[in-house]
Amino acid sequence: MSKVLILMAERTGTGHKSAANAIERNLVAKGVTVKQLNCFPLMGKVGVNMENCYIPLTTKHPAIWKIAHSAQQMFPDIVHNFIYSRLKKTLLNEIKEFQPDVIISVHCMITKAVSKLLRKNDLKIPFLINVIDLVNPPKVWRDKRAQMSFLPTEPVRQQYLRLGFKPEQLIVSGFPIREDIVIRTEPKKVTENVRILMVNPSINLKKNLQFVRELAQIERAEIKFVCGRDERLYNALNQEKANNPQLNKVEIFGFVKNMPELLDWAQILLTKAGPNMLLEGTRSGTAVIVTGHIPGQEAQNYQYITANQCGARCENPNKIKALVQSWIDTNTLQTYLVNALQAGGNDGTQIIADYIFDICQKSVL
Repeated sequence: MSKVLILMAERTGTGHKSAANAIERNLVAKGVTVKQLNCFPLMGKVGVNMENCYIPLTTKHPAIWKIAHSAQQMFPDIVHNFIYSRLKKTLLNEIKEFQPDVIISVHCMITKAVSKLLRKNDLKIPFLINVIDLVNPPKVWRDKRAQMSFLPTEPVRQQYLRLGFKPEQLIVSGFPIREDIVIRTEPKKVTENVRILMVNPSINLKKNLQFVRELAQIERAEIKFVCGRDERLYNALNQEKANNPQLNKVEIFGFVKNMPELLDWAQILLTKAGPNMLLEGTRSGTAVIVTGHIPGQEAQNYQYITANQCGARCENPNKIKALVQSWIDTNTLQTYLVNALQAGGNDGTQIIADYIFDICQKSVL
């Protein structure tokens, strides 16, 4: 039986895990044995701390995170050499034990270190990279020694070609999205009440509260707010709701397992510029407002929404009410709901899994 090793991270954002899960489900359905491997614990205490620091830095100390991200951009080879030095023994043991036919990384920091490890140990295992940053992927994603890089959009492919990558090393696959978010065949319709889904719209707590206050003033708004694992936000929202009767129309959730159902319900999605949520939004036929971003890392991802004309960017809570109200008062919302069906890149799982499965089949012959 063919084996595929997916290199990922558990706690550096939801995109890596979600992409890994989507690829795994598709491969398992084809009869492939899949193992997801979180590489950060393999680096010992340093790696565990790196992973654990991601959420606190990006949410509570974004200025520090921006400095760290800039350093990665300036010195990507130093980053890769450090990762290699921490992984070369433990990851090699994992590879020898599992004996995969294919290795694919869905994390930007687990790229060149892997191809170097395979080369140094004369392991002829195909190594693939799934780039999950939409518009301007960080330099640490780039590895010309990888057999294939799956890219989210054509502009990213053009960027890679200008950097000297060979055309045969690149496939524009789109983003691997969970299959239970079904691509709609008919656009959603504007109804009397506008249904708004907010998924942790900002890394700034005060901005999140202000977004809710402003939108709650829209008479025809029905609002659901998903906080995820951010307990601080969940508690602050519930306290705000207890003291503000206008927020009675807001349903507040922590971590949810019914995101496909919530996206199917929504007409407008407010969310940060994380690629996973942006493409889950368009896949579900929902208009999207990008309301925040992690400094550096996601700064340009909003362009996916504006280029596909299925939403807008608004990171100022004081302007959100006027924006949404204008969508309601005109035909703008219906136009965006129609355009969301045409947004590309939200169905990459099949392309990636088919390519991997083809390699596995050839290895058997």
